[in-house]
Amino acid sequence: MLRKLMKHELRATARLMLPLYLVVLLLSVGARFSTAWLDTTPTLSPVLEKLLNLVSILVVMGFVVGLIAVFAVALVLMIQRFRSNLLGDEGYVMFTLPVSPHQLVWSKLLISTLWFAGAAIVDTLALLILVVDQSFFRNLQEILQRVLEDFNSYYAAHGVLVAVEVILLCVVAAINLCLEFYAPLSIGHSFDRHKMLLSVVFFFVIQIAAQMAAGILLLAVRLPMNAVSNFINSQPPEVALHAGLWFAILSIVVYNAVLYVINHRMLSRKLNLE
Repeated sequence: MLRKLMKHELRATARLMLPLYLVVLLLSVGARFSTAWLDTTPTLSPVLEKLLNLVSILVVMGFVVGLIAVFAVALVLMIQRFRSNLLGDEGYVMFTLPVSPHQLVWSKLLISTLWFAGAAIVDTLALLILVVDQSFFRNLQEILQRVLEDFNSYYAAHGVLVAVEVILLCVVAAINLCLEFYAPLSIGHSFDRHKMLLSVVFFFVIQIAAQMAAGILLLAVRLPMNAVSNFINSQPPEVALHAGLWFAILSIVVYNAVLYVINHRMLSRKLNLE
């Protein structure tokens, strides 16, 4: 059933995200050609030159806005889908389906994470389209050969593991971003009135509580952490890198678990759809 929920969520959100991705890529192509054309075009009349410069500036500005918009829209869409599907009028239907709250939440978490990953990939491709020149492609074979040689000679095991760790860190960070909004929304919508206002209040309450808990925890484990830090510093750089990445991953996972429990409890026992 989780697969069906994800399929439905993907279809509903792809209507907005895929065209937005395409617009950003087209804007990157437009920005590339507009700037290149202005650099190579012969001298024109002052009026026409100003007009073309204005068009070029507008295209570049649209491109920059598009780079930011893919993440902003993915974030807003993530919040809107959770609120409207589970906390609004649609919640009456969603919670009567033969699925658990876990499946409802995970379908949205996974699809939102997918769109965040897509936004990162599209922005990267758009920037490459804008800045990569012919010399890059001429030297691409040499660059790839060097990378493969270094990868095979020293970084083979560590390189793969670091890549996996970085991807895992990005995934848990994306899930954390979702849960940091889901939890306060669920708490706020457990009340009869001022649901969105209370959701905003609880968002800041959770942020402050998390910062205080992190500070207290760091003070409590300061001595053990000093010993661990000294041990890590005595190890090769790649071991320290792995340790730092796994510490970040596990810290976010623990925080995610707390937020997820809060969110699930509110959805299962305290949700007020009136």
